[in-house]
Amino acid sequence: MMIDSATGMSPGERYAVESQERTRSFCGFFLDGKYYLGPELLTAVGWLEGQTFIYDELDALGDPVFPDRVAGTIENLTLVLADGARLKLHPIPVHVPKDMHARAPVMGKNNGQLHGKTVVITGASSGIGRAAAHAFAEQSTRLVLAARDEKALAEVVEECAVRGAQAIAVKTDVTHGDQMRALAEKAAAFGNGRIDIWINNAGVGAVGSFENTPLEAHEQVLQTDLLGYLRGAHVAWPYFKGQKSGILINTLSLGSWVAQPFAAAYSASKYGLRGLTEALRGELVGYPNIHVCDIYPAVMDTPGFRDGANFTSHALTPPPPVYDPRQVARAMVACALQPRNSTTVGAAATIARVAHFLLPAFPQVSGWLTRTALQRAPHSATSSGNLFGPASGERRIEGGWRQTRRLPYWLVAASAALLLGGVVIARKHSTNNKPHN
Repeated sequence: MMIDSATGMSPGERYAVESQERTRSFCGFFLDGKYYLGPELLTAVGWLEGQTFIYDELDALGDPVFPDRVAGTIENLTLVLADGARLKLHPIPVHVPKDMHARAPVMGKNNGQLHGKTVVITGASSGIGRAAAHAFAEQSTRLVLAARDEKALAEVVEECAVRGAQAIAVKTDVTHGDQMRALAEKAAAFGNGRIDIWINNAGVGAVGSFENTPLEAHEQVLQTDLLGYLRGAHVAWPYFKGQKSGILINTLSLGSWVAQPFAAAYSASKYGLRGLTEALRGELVGYPNIHVCDIYPAVMDTPGFRDGANFTSHALTPPPPVYDPRQVARAMVACALQPRNSTTVGAAATIARVAHFLLPAFPQVSGWLTRTALQRAPHSATSSGNLFGPASGERRIEGGWRQTRRLPYWLVAASAALLLGGVVIARKHSTNNKPHN
């Protein structure tokens, strides 16, 4: 098709869209007036009509993200979104492999500290893991991407290639020790004998009262969210010890500090991970270049609430405020560059952490709030979700829960005030219910 000269694009050239905080991410590229999500060039998901960019992106409910599918206009290599945001377009070199398993390197321009490092990411097919893959790809790392969904992993590999990284996909279920050992072996082979950074990120959840959630569901959450992380650390440890360096990054949760009623196994796993990571650090005397980094995110806008197991008989929605999962990805990169034991992402996670120290009995308030919210939610069928197999449907970073604009500071402050008010209520409740001598 003819390209409008006003766009600034040239025939045969590919253009990536700059990513900025508080704007939607465009992870594909333009070529000859069409917009693709991967270099395999199978199907265009967007196109230009003159200078108008039509983007056929759907939200979690299957509705168009942009009104009339108009994402914005392009002029002089600048995409102007409907809300006025301006995103630059940059020419990109892309190598299209004939065989994904025998990929030629596609090197980016980033030659910083992480250039060429071998990074393993579990749970890389969606959510935080997919965002982390993109973030580390932009650092020109060697990426080993693991998840149960082969198709989604192949998509992420291509997205990382566009960003300048060498990447391979390894289908892996973290609940199986033999698959985790195979993952480590393949990662080391890909990294010329080294594994520099291992990110434990794969996770599942099961929401429901303790007694109404099947025992096998509780067990699967623990197998994935706790023992899966232990397996990851266990297979990475010999490489770290042998090379006397390495960084283990674990995705925990604000639930590591404040128990989550109606998600007992999830709470048990996150509390357990704190103990695991602290114990590992205690064994690292004499290994100053081996680090264990914990990331504590607040509630993130991922597909997890839609894909997870639900035994409540009510529809699940994440409680506000909900944050961009790319914030967690940036925190992971920061830990890889300058390791630190603990990183909190999102103001709500910080508030929850403070509440944990102020009042250990705060779960009673949380339980009451959760129960009330569930009772008011629409009815929904129970489901085991992605506990025992990959989720169905499109794999994405975002779940579609977050507002397009950032939460105003007054709302964050109000949330803090409500939480502190809950602390006071819980404290009074605790005092009033103490036995009297």
